[in-house]
Amino acid sequence: MKRNWPKVAAFSLMVALLAISSLVRPSAAAEDYTAQINKIHSDYVKALEIIRNNYVLPVEYEVLTKAAIQGMLRTLDPHSNFYDRKAFEEMRTEQRSQYFGIGATIGPRDGKVYILEPFKNTPAARAGLRYGDQIIEIDGKKTDRWSSDQVRNALRGERGTKVKVTVQRAGVADPITVTIERDAVALPAVSDYYLIRPGVGYIVMPRGFHSTTSDELTVAIAELKEKGATSLILDLRDNPGGFLDQAIKVADKFLQRGQTVLSIRGREDRSLNRDLPAESGSPETLPLVVLINGQSASASEIVAGAIQDHDRGLIVGETSFGKGLVQTIFPLPGGAGLTLTTARYYTPSGRLIQRDYSNGSFYDYISRRNAQGDKAATPPPRNDQKQTDLGRTVFGGGGIEPDIKVESSDSLTLTQRLLYHGLFLFVRELTAGSIATAPPQFKLNGIEFDHQLKPNEFLITDEILKAYKDFMAEFLRKRPEYGLTLQAVEENLAWARKQIRQEVLWAAYGQETMRRAMADLDLQLQRAIEELPNAAQLAERARRNRSAQRN
Repeated sequence: MKRNWPKVAAFSLMVALLAISSLVRPSAAAEDYTAQINKIHSDYVKALEIIRNNYVLPVEYEVLTKAAIQGMLRTLDPHSNFYDRKAFEEMRTEQRSQYFGIGATIGPRDGKVYILEPFKNTPAARAGLRYGDQIIEIDGKKTDRWSSDQVRNALRGERGTKVKVTVQRAGVADPITVTIERDAVALPAVSDYYLIRPGVGYIVMPRGFHSTTSDELTVAIAELKEKGATSLILDLRDNPGGFLDQAIKVADKFLQRGQTVLSIRGREDRSLNRDLPAESGSPETLPLVVLINGQSASASEIVAGAIQDHDRGLIVGETSFGKGLVQTIFPLPGGAGLTLTTARYYTPSGRLIQRDYSNGSFYDYISRRNAQGDKAATPPPRNDQKQTDLGRTVFGGGGIEPDIKVESSDSLTLTQRLLYHGLFLFVRELTAGSIATAPPQFKLNGIEFDHQLKPNEFLITDEILKAYKDFMAEFLRKRPEYGLTLQAVEENLAWARKQIRQEVLWAAYGQETMRRAMADLDLQLQRAIEELPNAAQLAERARRNRSAQRN
């Protein structure tokens, strides 16, 4: 039977509208409300038919419906969103700490998409893909005009299915084609942990709060303590958040039983409104510093805010993103779904985490630009002043402000962002053995997993920097749109020396090993180490304060 697509599309919109209206509709008479819904249904079907029959180019009902629902949700807030079937399944899969695909980090560089790192024990690693491989075809389709999201979506798929990937490798004349069988790819929340100094445990959590986050953190802390850790640094930089229950469980590991982790406030007639306390009877008492930055959001802000408000540890880094809206997931017919904001998060002291989104576009909000387009130029408001347990002043309405502010050593200027495209291509040639003046160890034959770092690996000599300058002269000649000259290259040579080594280490050993090698240059991390004695003193003062209040 032929399906009536305008009505099918309208049905999807109506289900979404009903999900939203169940939470936000006004208290009107039932018959008036039903009449409004029926009119919307009728108008939408008519609009779909007019567009489909008269628009200058062919259009699909499903595309129009997706745009209509997304547009409707965007009028509410930046975080309510609609997902088609494939995107919704990917979201749910990743929340289980895995996805199905080839297992590699990819990224755009100079208008093309490259493999940046194959993960250990994944189809990509077994197929021999490596840093710098330019993806030029997927299943016979050329990717020269594809975005990195399009490439990623094409590489992912159902477990056991196959995908044919063609790459152009530096130093190899002919393209290389491999057929890869997709498999489950683990996405552990704790990407790395080790003793960064004697007695100092360092735990890296950049990937979000997935279903296994709390269990992974428990294992990491236990192993670090066995190795002699007497203090901890929890790195939540770039962590976009995730499951609320996992945020509570993570904070619960460090807070005393009964201490509030966060408060949830929605509409007065909803059961969502509640305070969520810590329940652990034996929390970790090690001195603690939490690292955050402008991409730390949602669940990571909940953890940082709870630690800060209860004076359990110190927060170091940059002001967090400011995402304090609670989303409820609503499955829709056909496998689609939407996430709808149903409440707001507040820290234990009563601070609202969410920053203002009433001015500016969605792009400005996500990229943290103000209405004038200046990146992170607007300071958090000072009208929501609260106090921690010990009476320290903190502010709400603009994310979590760190106790010790330290600018990132990885922040790039606009000039450096443009130069980076050429620098990446230079490293691609360097690791392929195509730079004649480079020492032979710079020629790599793929990634080496579980490498034990040795001192001063892949130091960038003046000869390599000279080769880089020669390479950039030709690169900039071909990119007049960048508006840069060799003077810009000369002025950023110190940055380039560090960045080239970082990229080579990434190509040779993977991102986590690279981070270990570059840790001494991470200004925020080094300050976190320095602040551990102060974090210990703060936690001890908070403990004595609680004891005095009980007595």
